[in-house]
Amino acid sequence: MSKPPLSWLSRLISSKALTLKPHHQTRHFSLLRPISAIPIIKPPHQTRHFCDFLSDDAMEKTLQNLKKEAEIEKHREREEKRKAGIFVDEAIEEEEEDWMGVNPLIERLEKEDAKTYGMHDKMKWDPSFEEATDSDSEDDAWEDPEFQEETRKFNLMVERKFKRYQGLLNGFAKSKTVDDGLKWMKKIDKFEEKHFRFRLEYKVIGELINRFKKATGKDKFLLAQKLNRAMRLVEWKETFDPKDPANYGIIHREELPSTEDPEDDEEQEKRMIEGRVDDDEEEFDDMKERDDILLEKLNAIDKLLEQKLTALDHTFGKKGKLLEEEIRDLAEERNSLTEKKRRPMFRKGFDAKLIDMNRTCKVTKGGQVIKFTAIIACGNYNGVVGYAKAKGPAIPIALQKAYEKCFQNLHYIDRYEDHTISHAVQTTYKKTKVYLWPAKTATGMKAGKTVQTILNLAGFKNIKSKVVGSRNPHNTVKALFQALNAVETPKDVQEKFGRTVVETYLL
Repeated sequence: MSKPPLSWLSRLISSKALTLKPHHQTRHFSLLRPISAIPIIKPPHQTRHFCDFLSDDAMEKTLQNLKKEAEIEKHREREEKRKAGIFVDEAIEEEEEDWMGVNPLIERLEKEDAKTYGMHDKMKWDPSFEEATDSDSEDDAWEDPEFQEETRKFNLMVERKFKRYQGLLNGFAKSKTVDDGLKWMKKIDKFEEKHFRFRLEYKVIGELINRFKKATGKDKFLLAQKLNRAMRLVEWKETFDPKDPANYGIIHREELPSTEDPEDDEEQEKRMIEGRVDDDEEEFDDMKERDDILLEKLNAIDKLLEQKLTALDHTFGKKGKLLEEEIRDLAEERNSLTEKKRRPMFRKGFDAKLIDMNRTCKVTKGGQVIKFTAIIACGNYNGVVGYAKAKGPAIPIALQKAYEKCFQNLHYIDRYEDHTISHAVQTTYKKTKVYLWPAKTATGMKAGKTVQTILNLAGFKNIKSKVVGSRNPHNTVKALFQALNAVETPKDVQEKFGRTVVETYLL
């Protein structure tokens, strides 16, 4: 194995050391001492430096001279490179400088350690190391000829598009007249519109940024506000896009114990474990059978209801009352069947809180009929808030119904600077009046429990509020949502009066 070439500093040190004359006797001088596998332990009274024939003062002077000469030579090399037109980055050069020519030796030691040590140490030496997995699904996908053909076609199409785009740009760059340049620009715009189309929001933001670079004074401030609002809207749209299925989910309910035969379930599980049944096909067939059975039941109940409703027009007295009870029972049965089939949806990133729970009791001949009414509000703390009211014979049922309904009644409330409303507002619902005032930063929420809960869910942080009159929770919620929807943004005021709206301190 050939020795690694010494750097300019090591060559300089060796040449300088050879010119030095010893004091007492002539010895063979070498900077590199023989490397031994057995450690040599020396007595404490013996001190050795680079060479044993120089005193400490002489050695220090020699090293200082060597450093000065090395710096001068390095400076000379940099100047020569700069004169030749080569860019020199001093920081990178210092980092990459191999002062003693030991980089090849370090690389060889690292390779030996990586071979001898285990997998954990190998991962230390090579950060990009990844342990092989047992599943060969990815390899199978890559080996599939259809998949390879599709990827090849896609790559070819992308390459053609980029070559065509590059050709258009080259044509525009080589155009000699203004008319030719305009023609090439039109071609480039058409090509980008067809193949590299940007969303409208990003185009608007790009235009605002270009105008912001050239604007000054009030125009620059207004453009900054518009840019911030546009970026927030785009971020909110991407995070809570209703068309994106990732923002939805199924509300899971508690499953009741099945009334089917447990032996059939065990046989079905055994068949699935043995692989005698395809899971997807079986699940699809089961769902289809259940849907067919449910539709048959619903059709039969609808026919009975039609017959009994037509008969009710001509029936009076006790028979009429009995017929009404039968119709009510059929309607309840139909509702229970449709309730099982329905799969309610919810929005991810939303939080729901209970506003009020009320218990009512109705006394009838058959006894007391107790019902519970729940009001729930939901919001994403980013300007979207909603509420719902639902009833049920028990508290969990009422809460479940209200929770499902509140996501169907969402309102977007524009927030001024993301913490308050743009102006004071007052609304009335029945005998309840709600007043809202904007507040300064770090003021906090000064409102009642109901109002504060809804405003927090909407993402407001600094608002003052007052409720006058009836404190009924339902009326308060209605009046509060009317007030929030009545808040006008600066854009609404501009469209309403045809004037530009600016901050008062800018006037």
